[in-house]
Amino acid sequence: MILHQIFISGCRIVSVILATADEDVPVFQDNKDFKQYRRVKMFSIRFFSALLFMMMIFSQALPAMGLADLNNPLPCSLTAAESEMISGDYRGYLQNLRMELSGGRGFRKPVGPIRFPGEFEPAEGICFSWAGYTDLLKALISEASQEMKVFLAVSSFYQGSASRTLEAAGARMENLVFVDSSLDSVWMRDFGPYFIYGDSGNREIIDCLYNRPRPNDDKFPSILGKVLGVKSHLCSLIMPGGNFMTDGHGLGIMTDVVFDPSQGGDPDMSLDQLKQYMREYFGITKVIILKDLARDGTGHVDIFAKLLDDTNIIVGKYARPQDGFAGNYEILEENARILANETNGRGEKFRITRIPMPAYKSYVTYTHTNSTILNDKVFVPIYNRGTDEEALAVYRKVLPGHKVIGFDCNDVITANGAIHCITKLVMAAPLKISAPILPFEIDRGRTAYVRVRVQTAAGSDEAVRVKLHWSANPEGPFISEEATRTAEGRYLVTLPDPDQGSEVWYFISAEIPGRACVTLPENGVDEPVHLISR
Repeated sequence: MILHQIFISGCRIVSVILATADEDVPVFQDNKDFKQYRRVKMFSIRFFSALLFMMMIFSQALPAMGLADLNNPLPCSLTAAESEMISGDYRGYLQNLRMELSGGRGFRKPVGPIRFPGEFEPAEGICFSWAGYTDLLKALISEASQEMKVFLAVSSFYQGSASRTLEAAGARMENLVFVDSSLDSVWMRDFGPYFIYGDSGNREIIDCLYNRPRPNDDKFPSILGKVLGVKSHLCSLIMPGGNFMTDGHGLGIMTDVVFDPSQGGDPDMSLDQLKQYMREYFGITKVIILKDLARDGTGHVDIFAKLLDDTNIIVGKYARPQDGFAGNYEILEENARILANETNGRGEKFRITRIPMPAYKSYVTYTHTNSTILNDKVFVPIYNRGTDEEALAVYRKVLPGHKVIGFDCNDVITANGAIHCITKLVMAAPLKISAPILPFEIDRGRTAYVRVRVQTAAGSDEAVRVKLHWSANPEGPFISEEATRTAEGRYLVTLPDPDQGSEVWYFISAEIPGRACVTLPENGVDEPVHLISR
């Protein structure tokens, strides 16, 4: 932005000087004064011309310096040059990229069992890349930073101006974490990290290959992993985040563009290989592949569909067939039908809600599904094209406990992406809870205590709420009581003293409000611990 302003100012100054170069010069009594005037005039022209030339060269050199051009950001889709490169020796590029990123050491799979959380689950923060569309970024970051951490990928060259811009826009600077990285583009969703919960119960990162030949972007997941102290697993799979959504129970949904080499997909990957990647790196055991839209720039599922929780999916709908690019009306109807007849990873039927798609215009596919859920907030793209209020109402109906906020995305959508495309969540650190299970029978009149240990990835000193839930009926309702924190940093729960022969069912919960909640046993409400008083 600073370079652009200097460049424009230089153009204006040189224009003024050149425009007045041939005007009548003042009358000088002394020839020396006239010569001095001419020398100053010529020096000014040469100086500002040279400055303008240097700024032009410098701005053209930004990519070679590893810096994004904020005023000419790369699109979410492939550029003409990238498409040409992919149509050439793409296999050679992928081979070299995999070798460079892995350091020749190959790819290390996470240790199972693995769970890949849904985007609607608790998050610690959100990632952005300061590499273009800064007006939209500052609005989103200002809102997100009020309660959450914001991890902003920005080069040291731009960090000062980014910081001043965000502070002026009202961002809570204490919640901003600047991650020093010179990225190629703003499309954090597609190249950013995938967070999983691994065998140890801790967060881990899966680092897939970006489906765009932008090597600086491809390095970001491992950079963020080091910042967070989270183990990162490089994966040979080409999987842009905009084409991958999950219910958190072992189901993955994507479009068939994952196999399309013209969109950066792996030219040699089979369906069986895709499913193997899904199992080994994400714990995904069921994959639904939908038809991608025509002429939307990316072919990604987030352009027309979104999981709002583990059973609710919104799917785009054009008011009339002619409102979409040729054939896209029918594609949306078929995809909605497929999802309506499918089940999630737990075998539960999906509930499908249709959401309007603004009419296709001037090579742009407008979308309201390209949104981001950040805990109890939802950031929705809007365009002032007649569908905004209806779209926002859909989100508010399906997610009544959320704050739904619309952001003008008319600028960024022309590059084939919106809010979801430029964001990536940092999922919350998981909670782990452990406690001895009481024997099946307990003595009447004996107070039963359970000592509970709670751990988080950040240690055991976070503000955790631990509760005992008990009932005389396995179906409930359950009475909830707060646990007492002990001097040793553990929690003590006290069960009620039952009468002889009576029965009690109980489970224990631990929660970091707004971020994570676990129970013991794991399915506590459905499978509580059973006690009998003797």
